[in-house]
Amino acid sequence: MSDVPVLKPVWPTALAVVGVFAIFLLFWVVVRQPSPVFDQIASIPPEEQWRFSDEGRKARLVEVQGRVRSEINTYKWIDQNAGVVQLPLDRAIELTVNELSAARR
Repeated sequence: MSDVPVLKPVWPTALAVVGVFAIFLLFWVVVRQPSPVFDQIASIPPEEQWRFSDEGRKARLVEVQGRVRSEINTYKWIDQNAGVVQLPLDRAIELTVNELSAARR
């Protein structure tokens, strides 16, 4: 038996180091690319640009919530010829409960 150490091949380690470097380089190239979304914002119509900022989305949410609140709290004709109206939500619930109570008697 000899006490000579067995040398292991170096190429798998070298290949792993080169692979990690290649993945890092690829990631760096992808991250450094300009985002096409920001280039296209200028071509988006002004009425749709709210989608690209937090402030715009928050303002849009407040606007939509205000419209919904006013819709559920107002009376209006849906189809006047057919006699269909829109009632405030609270009033519609009240009428429905009264109607169901009367039907059970």
